[in-house]
Amino acid sequence: MKYFFLIGLFSVVLFFSFLGGTSVFQVAEARNAECAREMMENNELIVPTFNGELRTDKPALEYYGMMAGYYLFGVNERGARFFSALCGLLVVLATFWIARRHWGEKAAWWSALTLLASMHVIVQFRLATPDPYLILFHTLSIYFFYEGWLSRQWKWYVMMYVALGLGIFAKGPVGLLLPGFTFLLFMLFTKTLTWKRLMELKPWWGIFIVLLVAAPWYYAVAVKTGGAWTKAFFLEHNLNRFDAGLEGHRGSFLLPFLFLLAGLLPFSAFIFRALKGVWTQRKTNPLLLLAGLSALVVAVFYALSQTKLINYTSPAYPFLSLAIGYFVAGLPADRESLRKSRIETYAMVVLSLMLPVGVYFFVANTAPLQRVGWISWFLLLLPLGAISALVVRKASVNKSLTAIALAFMATTLIIFWKPLQVIDDQSPIQKYRALVHVHPEVVAYKDFDHGFAFYAQRRIPVFQTEQELEDYLTVHTDVLVLTRARDLTYMSAVPNLSCIGIDHDLFSRHSTGIYHQCPTHSE
Repeated sequence: MKYFFLIGLFSVVLFFSFLGGTSVFQVAEARNAECAREMMENNELIVPTFNGELRTDKPALEYYGMMAGYYLFGVNERGARFFSALCGLLVVLATFWIARRHWGEKAAWWSALTLLASMHVIVQFRLATPDPYLILFHTLSIYFFYEGWLSRQWKWYVMMYVALGLGIFAKGPVGLLLPGFTFLLFMLFTKTLTWKRLMELKPWWGIFIVLLVAAPWYYAVAVKTGGAWTKAFFLEHNLNRFDAGLEGHRGSFLLPFLFLLAGLLPFSAFIFRALKGVWTQRKTNPLLLLAGLSALVVAVFYALSQTKLINYTSPAYPFLSLAIGYFVAGLPADRESLRKSRIETYAMVVLSLMLPVGVYFFVANTAPLQRVGWISWFLLLLPLGAISALVVRKASVNKSLTAIALAFMATTLIIFWKPLQVIDDQSPIQKYRALVHVHPEVVAYKDFDHGFAFYAQRRIPVFQTEQELEDYLTVHTDVLVLTRARDLTYMSAVPNLSCIGIDHDLFSRHSTGIYHQCPTHSE
């Protein structure tokens, strides 16, 4: 119980601390958070809208989570992100649970610690996006499948089907396709793909349960939008993204595999040895085999997809953490462990030493972050952890790896406490959100940072031509005009506007401009 308590404590601190500390400057967060706010404001449980227009990107489960967060904490960043963080907590605890149930407490400890030491895992579950919900139900569906396959008890399959339905409700077809391919491969490898074993799953009851969970909302939104939402979601946001790809998000077949290596640092250093263990024990350790296949299905699926984003491969994290945790827990408590972990430990140490330097040069050369190189000092726990790891390595490999894990977890917490908030303070959203919120007339020209819609808490009309904007300004006074582009020189052609400010968007090539009607226009 000691290890379970520690993992629970670490998870709560990492996922929930400073949850509302930064604005929703990330595009997906901004759109999702505002969509949920509009649905709540309009007492609308079926049709998602953003800025008053139909939003077809994702199903409604994440919006329901955000609306629940708004009821608990108010319409703010914490409310939008709370249930994402809860998904992270549940994923870590579920991974600890299944590893402990079949491999013991030591493997459970290292599997959960692998997840918590990953900065990307923590970030992923602190965003107001659908991915945390998908990862949770994808993970649970596979864990429940394994328990059902092993025990041959129907109760586990019932929970599996419920999780599959919620996965579909979270992000669409991938909520069924990824686990489904995994189940099929696992049963093939274990030679249990027989009619008798398939009938134990009671697939007709399973289809009924999945449809009972997922279908009502899909049916309702199709009816209420005349099929417009359904057509756009399945064709544009699923089929086209897989087959054609989003501009700017294409890449090599190998890119998803690199995403997994980068996303699960620092313990992904052990990934190759862990996967070797999956292969050598494929006939004797079915849970380890399932973990390897689960990660492989996710990686290959998105390697074949034309759209490649690092968050797409994140459903593989819990399963890779199981494989890594099992390997680390199996290191012998003698000098042999030094040899078996030498390369990986030194790689983690080098990474810990290089990250502060890399962050320094990144923030020092990224507009608009020229004067915040001092942020890299907040990462000094990483090299301190690396030095500690080297000092205690000969005495105990476990203590050495624990030092690195704790250093990464503490650094992640520190980043959310101060550096990320300092960076966020330089974003146009943070600088002008209060002005946009209180100003009586706010419009946009061509494009705008969608975070402003969340902070305005009302629809922002968008004009695409100069004549449309001028016509509006002719009959309205005291108007705030937002725009966003790489080059804002076109705004000089719009008469009777004074520039309040132009600021570079964070981690983007675009800039946001804030303009105001000149007083002479209304005279």
